[in-house]
Amino acid sequence: MKVQRPTTPQTQSVSTPTRPATTTSAAPTAPTQKSWAAQGPQPAKKVSTPLPTAPPPSGFRSAAFEARLDAETKSRNVQGNTVSMLYDGVQSFAEREKMIAGAKHSVCFQTFIFNSDETGWKLANQLAAKAKEGVQVRVIYDAVGSGRADPKMFEMMKQAGVDVRAYGEKWKVWDINDRWHEKNLIVDGQAAVLGGMNIADEYALGGSGKMVLSRGGGKEGKGTEAWRDTDVKLEGPAVRDSMNAFLRNWNEVGAPISEADKAKLYPPLVPKEGGPSVRVVQHNPEVKGIEQASSRLYKTAIDTATKSITIENAYFLPPPEIRRALIDAAKRGVDVKVMTNSREANDMGFVSDAARHFYDDLMKAGVKIYEKHGGTLHSKTATFDGDFSIVGSVNMNGRSKNTDAEIAMAVTDPKTARSLEERFAGGLKETKQITLGELKRESFMTNLKQWALSTLAWTF
Repeated sequence: MKVQRPTTPQTQSVSTPTRPATTTSAAPTAPTQKSWAAQGPQPAKKVSTPLPTAPPPSGFRSAAFEARLDAETKSRNVQGNTVSMLYDGVQSFAEREKMIAGAKHSVCFQTFIFNSDETGWKLANQLAAKAKEGVQVRVIYDAVGSGRADPKMFEMMKQAGVDVRAYGEKWKVWDINDRWHEKNLIVDGQAAVLGGMNIADEYALGGSGKMVLSRGGGKEGKGTEAWRDTDVKLEGPAVRDSMNAFLRNWNEVGAPISEADKAKLYPPLVPKEGGPSVRVVQHNPEVKGIEQASSRLYKTAIDTATKSITIENAYFLPPPEIRRALIDAAKRGVDVKVMTNSREANDMGFVSDAARHFYDDLMKAGVKIYEKHGGTLHSKTATFDGDFSIVGSVNMNGRSKNTDAEIAMAVTDPKTARSLEERFAGGLKETKQITLGELKRESFMTNLKQWALSTLAWTF
């Protein structure tokens, strides 16, 4: 006997009516936090009219689509940029090191995990050396995400002149779900790197150090297979919005930056003729205006797709409204493919157990799900109709929606989408497509475990 899996209502999807931008958020607001506001000289547009409801926007290049994202994510579409994909740590960390080495006046960096392993110390020493050269170096790390790090590493940077600020406190267990999961590097206000990679050996070196909640493996707890992850380098006018996102957080964890120093972080940026349009979307469940930004970004994109959707996401445990949107997309003929971790590959295997509880309805509608084996998949990317792409720190799960601060970059550009789709296709050889027959053959106890974990899905 199998535990009954939930059935998603088989009704036609209609975009949920949304409140005017001035309505008070339903999410609790921390006493020390402020309402969303742009920090740079070119703030995102303020919207005072009610958000559009239905039908979904027509096409990723339509005015209706852009207007909806303007309103629902409090971001803006900026044209004339250069976008370069950075696949896996070998590419991304080499590019980051090169950017920091060439910094002339400022390095602004935020991460969730900053480990004191070989990779962490290497970056810490580079940042300290730049500070000693007179470069203004600012670092934000999440205290819980970086809880395994040796405090001596952060102290060394401070002694060298790096302004290091932690978000939260490691031992405040009552705040354990209030996390800053963003990854954002901006050098000289000219170029930025955003994406999924933290600062640790498993991201940079292609190996996996044994992690909290992971099963480890290999000699002395060392994984032997590369992690799969994706970052993106941004150059052009949209870098200002990456800087805006950093400064909103910076001003929450210490003294605000001075106006004189702020001016140096916003140099003139010349648009590249014909360069792709980009919007930088910041999401924070506790900040009015952007408390649902990432989930609205994804849902609007899913609702708009007419041909194809490819999703590569480490922890594919989508909240109900995203599951319904994917089901509706598949039913209207959109080719929906998802790549995520198997339990074997997942550094947090229980997430894969919970995710499988929700596979049935997705697959019955036509969604194709591929589980990766071997090294952990940590990417958070998606493409839509071969024209619109999302890359960032956003996991497609309840934690990213409800508790974690996130950042993502949305790109309207067929070249970027093609690169991500080719990357997806190349990774299929490391996956197995899940079938309904396989799910039906799972034991009662397996289904019971999946069901039990699914009740906690909003926290994963």
